[in-house]
Amino acid sequence: MVFFVAKRLMSLKGLVFLAVILTVGVCKSAGQISPPKDIEPPKDIEIVGVPLTAWVASRDHALPDTLPDFATDEARRKNFASFVQALADKDWNAALVLASSLSYQLVAIQEKGNWFVIASDHSGAGRDPTIVINLAPRLDAVFEAPHASFERGTAEQATVLLRELGGRAAIISGAHRCASRKFTACDGRTAVCGTLEAYRDSDPGHNTDALFHLAHMTLAERWKNAVVFSLHGMKEDNDGVRTSLIISNGIRAPDRDQATFATRLRQGLDAQMTPPGTVVSCNWPADEAYNYRKLCGYTNVQGRQINGDPNACKESVDQGTGRFIHMEQDWSLLKPYAQNWSQIERHQIGSSLIKALENILPPI
Repeated sequence: MVFFVAKRLMSLKGLVFLAVILTVGVCKSAGQISPPKDIEPPKDIEIVGVPLTAWVASRDHALPDTLPDFATDEARRKNFASFVQALADKDWNAALVLASSLSYQLVAIQEKGNWFVIASDHSGAGRDPTIVINLAPRLDAVFEAPHASFERGTAEQATVLLRELGGRAAIISGAHRCASRKFTACDGRTAVCGTLEAYRDSDPGHNTDALFHLAHMTLAERWKNAVVFSLHGMKEDNDGVRTSLIISNGIRAPDRDQATFATRLRQGLDAQMTPPGTVVSCNWPADEAYNYRKLCGYTNVQGRQINGDPNACKESVDQGTGRFIHMEQDWSLLKPYAQNWSQIERHQIGSSLIKALENILPPI
């Protein structure tokens, strides 16, 4: 995983925010947004004239080592679960009331004829996740970026894939994964925050008590057949064959029959990413021939939960639902999303990924 220091985060956020301000100014000078007659905007929610990806990328993120812990009291957890449920149900009246009590902001953005409602932490703390709801989805998928401010391009990728594929929703983390100085109770160790240690409790991919995970569970339960993606960035692999993409279904067992969506995605990308070994699967036995890093998401709590693990905090799974796709990507794959997301169709890998997913994701 690639670590970005606080100063770098601040400068990048400032550039994105400047782009958002300029875009807002252009839209305001052009007058009010006029949606197509056959598509109605969500009632009583503020409409902003900013690209969806730019708006999401400009949200606040608490910086590393700035929070004493990442605990959330039970009352807020209960209200937040109701809030996410209201968003999924398109109950805007309930969502607006709950947003106020949670210090969340709701806005609506229209792109490519679709409306999206974005809910983001408006407290100034940059702590809690952003949730994007597609009002007219066509494919049964949820895109998650649990390390958004740590792994550049993953927040942008989540929103681009949501928009281009017509998925149901996206969840993007708020705080940096190293923001808290307290550790999670869940298993696993990492050196991403400077030294080898347990995961911080601000790391939503490894904390079942985080609001990110609560949003994930609420949407996964609401849409029982949705395929859930966990999008990640990794360091470049310069040893032998360069592996740029590692795909996993989060299950430790091999998938010899290509029964899961993750393995089918791996097969669909095989001809698009060359030479052999550029894309590999943790579950496809043939890929054992490549000397790739085993970044397989086996400790990812969202993957464990969606695969039916009753103790997602502590136990990996040997069997599962197959509804999970964990993707580790190097900078060659994420750079187009981080730096040129508005023209992702011009990038071969970006367009290939979209086409491959269109072929495997279930329709609504």
